[in-house]
Amino acid sequence: MKSNIKDKLQKIDKEYYSLLIDIGKVSKDQGLKSYLVGGMIRDLLLNFDNLDIDIVVEDNAKQLADAIVKKFSNCELAARHDRFHTAKIIFNIDGKKIPIDLASTREEIYEHSAALPTVKVSDLKKDLYRRDFTINALAVSILPEDFGDVVDLFNGLIDLKEKKIKVLHELSFIDDPTRMIRAIRFACKLGFTIEENTQRLLKEAVESKQFDNLIEKIRGDRVKIEIRYLFNLPDIESAVKAFFDSGIYRMLSTDLNPRRDVVCNVSTGDNTSRQWLIHLALIIKDLNPEKQEKILKNLQMTGEEIKIIKDGFSAFNRLKEKEPVDSIEIYRELKNLSIESTLIVKLLPNTQDLIRNTLFDEYIEKTSKIKLEITGQDLITMGVKEGKRVGEILDKVLEMKIKNTQMNKNDEVAEAKKLI
Repeated sequence: MKSNIKDKLQKIDKEYYSLLIDIGKVSKDQGLKSYLVGGMIRDLLLNFDNLDIDIVVEDNAKQLADAIVKKFSNCELAARHDRFHTAKIIFNIDGKKIPIDLASTREEIYEHSAALPTVKVSDLKKDLYRRDFTINALAVSILPEDFGDVVDLFNGLIDLKEKKIKVLHELSFIDDPTRMIRAIRFACKLGFTIEENTQRLLKEAVESKQFDNLIEKIRGDRVKIEIRYLFNLPDIESAVKAFFDSGIYRMLSTDLNPRRDVVCNVSTGDNTSRQWLIHLALIIKDLNPEKQEKILKNLQMTGEEIKIIKDGFSAFNRLKEKEPVDSIEIYRELKNLSIESTLIVKLLPNTQDLIRNTLFDEYIEKTSKIKLEITGQDLITMGVKEGKRVGEILDKVLEMKIKNTQMNKNDEVAEAKKLI
């Protein structure tokens, strides 16, 4: 029985829906068959929000991209990769940029396990067959005559209904071992179970040990991307537990200690995109600095990401040597740290006593938000020369205000005058 999800597509953002209609019309005019694919379909069927538009074209994405850019003045070609037969276009609608990824239907040939695949243009069936799991191997036509028709060649709709993560073929994890992390992630994110045969294949791949220390053998950023998604999940307890229980932690390093005390819930406020760095830091905390450095470099972490983790470790080590500590000492160590570095310090084991925990919570919730009313310009007006001394006085006054939060601007001025 043919399935159609036009009714669900009509409920997405109207601008995105209109773009799908328009692209489908251009595709028909060009004599091309185009399909919506990827996570957007899966999430639509699960009633999740997802507006990442990925379109596959039989068999010329370049032709469709050029035709769309030519037809719509508010659309530009942002990128094109001939090797992978892909293109990215961006629509500008009333100042809002909407990116759309286009790809020719293609197949992937892996010369050896974990290699980057050789890509060649193929048909829709082979394109869907190269994907990771059946629930991600669905396609939906965007052509006018059958808009919304679902192409389900591998029973992905059944697996969605039965809440199963299932690979499409026996060599899936061998071809691309990062799919093992993805299987764990989707299971945790969606509350699905990994289908029995898929679980067997994952276990066999881990136990073969051919993927131990994988980040030393392939481009580490491929693993980093999956780790980032996994450790940014809201249910971090399930994510970390599955990471260790499955054995896929060995892909990062066989030196890791699969302890459960790294599991914790954290809040980084509005910016949750970097909370994965906190969990990665807690996972590598027991390794010596050389091994930590090796993992971070092999993952191809950015300088900023490495700094966040190293700043947390360094502040932790300095505080560990200072006993006892008070709110001012905590402030001095943490004042220049990011919220992620601060949470790394707070969550490392030696700072888990009640007194320090209270001081950390006080810093995060109160002390870090205390601001002076006086400024550097006020000090210069009082006669302080521009330079380092201005900052030193402001820091001293702020420390006084931390001890006495009732201070007002007049009090701050009075204390600053004493220091001049």
